[in-house]
Amino acid sequence: MQSNHSWIWQQKDWPDFNYDSDILLTQISTVSRLIGGLAAICQTLSDVERLDAQELVLTDDAMETAAIEGEILRRSSVRASIRKRLGLPVEREDRDARADGLVSVLLDARLKKPSLTEERLFGWHAALFPGGYSGLHKIRVARYRGQEEMQIVSGSIGRETVHYVAPPKAELDRGMTRFFDWLNTENEPEPLIKAGIAHLWFIMIHPFDDGNGRIGRAVTDHLLARSYPSLMELVSFSKYISLDRKGYYRVLEAAGKNGMNITPWLKWFLQTFEAALQESQWIVERVVTKARFWQKNKNVLFNARQQKVINQLLDSGDRFEGGMTTRKYVGMTKCSSVTASRDLADLVEKNILQKRPGGGRSTSYELRRIGANRELV
Repeated sequence: MQSNHSWIWQQKDWPDFNYDSDILLTQISTVSRLIGGLAAICQTLSDVERLDAQELVLTDDAMETAAIEGEILRRSSVRASIRKRLGLPVEREDRDARADGLVSVLLDARLKKPSLTEERLFGWHAALFPGGYSGLHKIRVARYRGQEEMQIVSGSIGRETVHYVAPPKAELDRGMTRFFDWLNTENEPEPLIKAGIAHLWFIMIHPFDDGNGRIGRAVTDHLLARSYPSLMELVSFSKYISLDRKGYYRVLEAAGKNGMNITPWLKWFLQTFEAALQESQWIVERVVTKARFWQKNKNVLFNARQQKVINQLLDSGDRFEGGMTTRKYVGMTKCSSVTASRDLADLVEKNILQKRPGGGRSTSYELRRIGANRELV
């Protein structure tokens, strides 16, 4: 199985990446404005609200960074591990060594530490593979890959397509030393650009038998946390990579073949980070709305079914399509249609819900909003 491509690390000026700043300027400005807006919102959060938002973001981040590599974790295990590390109560123990290890990496990467060392990187790798295996295959843990050629391929046996071939083992130690030296030096005026370069550079080196994608994304988090420590507690870059997984692999593959100008990769990186920031702002707003709703209605009596449904509406916000109906209420609470209708009528009577316009075959409801600022009751 051969490839006719000349890989990026075979270029004579590797790894002296270059890019067109003028093309990226508008995206950088947009992302910078979003960072400023989200930072301003975060300053208004109470400690409880910040922890709630952090739990939601980190759970998504862990689930999605694993899913990008085809690993499916139990959300309950991830959530329990995150809550334990954030000092929040855990409803029930649901231990999973893989989830624990990944969560520990994500949290450590977001700590504002001035440098990333080989020892720390090996610690991350060991945490990802606590049993020393990737699936059924034993791998080198907390050390770089061996002499075997590292290829990224797809397709059936005999018809494989080579997407990328990483630098040989003989160049690996020297390449990683140069990477660490660059990473831990203030050499890029724009932290967003440095984070994008670091992600690509690490993936192109591909230093481990497995886990390169997850660790590469953790390296990105580390660099962004150095410049925006509070912000990165509430941002999941991995979630939006996962949502555009094909685009992620496509742009990485192109970067590996197309020389040292990495402008297309950085455009994709900035676009994805912009989407991640917008999602984080949405999550923070939902957390704040939820906390303030319950504070405002702390003296209103709700049964357990009503509390569950209200929380679902608060968590979903404008993404709860079609409003709450009797059928949805029954499905969520496992009660009868008669009970569901009675509960919904009670919530309308208490001015918590209101009928949505339109009607149609089934009456639907939404949380009632009042005031010029559209604040929830």
